[in-house]
Amino acid sequence: MPELKEDSSEKEGWVYVGRKKSGEAKFRKYTNQTLEHVTAYLDSKELTYFVYEDQCLIFIYKVKEPKKKHSPRYSYYYTTGQWGGTSRRKHYHSDGIEHFVEKYYKTYDEEKAYWDAKEGEDT
Repeated sequence: MPELKEDSSEKEGWVYVGRKKSGEAKFRKYTNQTLEHVTAYLDSKELTYFVYEDQCLIFIYKVKEPKKKHSPRYSYYYTTGQWGGTSRRKHYHSDGIEHFVEKYYKTYDEEKAYWDAKEGEDT
């Protein structure tokens, strides 16, 4: 997902950024958080991540010590708070890195336990 390269530090609320292919209006909400703030927060939570600064993208891994570059992870765009799973086909919005980690982030083990419990309910 391409990100705008303009300065987003002064944007408040939802900002009109163009139109989708369908002609529907497209809006974006900026977090006004810097890369330094986001990485400092991730370090304080002892989460493993990899930064693609040119794309304003951080991969936040679900395991402490990933064995491969493509281990289970979240993609997080720190300028807009948009995030997605490993496939990055669908994106969701958070109000900042703190909101994302507290509300949406789950480790691989937490996710596995959740789905195992769900399977147990179905039988």
